[in-house]
Amino acid sequence: MAARASAGPYLDKATLVRVAADIADRDGWNNLTLSQVSKEVNRHVTSLYAHVDGLEALRREVALLALDELADEVWKAALGRTREDALTAIAEVERAYARAHPGRNAAIVTYRAPEDEELRARGRRVAEPIWATFRSFGLDERQIEQAHSVFHSALRGLTLAEITHTFAFPDPDETFRQLIALFVLALSTGGWPGQD
Repeated sequence: MAARASAGPYLDKATLVRVAADIADRDGWNNLTLSQVSKEVNRHVTSLYAHVDGLEALRREVALLALDELADEVWKAALGRTREDALTAIAEVERAYARAHPGRNAAIVTYRAPEDEELRARGRRVAEPIWATFRSFGLDERQIEQAHSVFHSALRGLTLAEITHTFAFPDPDETFRQLIALFVLALSTGGWPGQD
């Protein structure tokens, strides 16, 4: 359940965004509304405009928050690790984050603003330890970009299907382990396309 801010004269932006993110986790990203947020923080909806310029701006802030949170988790997971250990740890924390925070995860996956440099910078912070991990397997920059795209497509597809129950996995944990094992096998044996 989303944290309910106490009624009072002051509501800061950080609290507002966290409450919105909690609502997205609880009720779904597509069900995040200013009206719902205003109820949760015990304020009139018009008072939210002191912090954000409408729902789209609030969604952007939730996406930024989610990217920051995920980046912190990915960096911690990758610290001091390379190759298989790093890839496995990163995949595990990304999966755990998506399962614990489906609304925040949806913000990361679906919110798009290609011209938004701040959003892109937060995304790069998430990607940096992942790229370093692929680099530790000997991939060049072009291969890393491709591997990152394939890795996230597979991982996010599996996790989304798991969260939404749109595909019945006999054993989701085993499917996840097999996915990582396939990546590690291709990367560690020179089997990635274009890898020497």
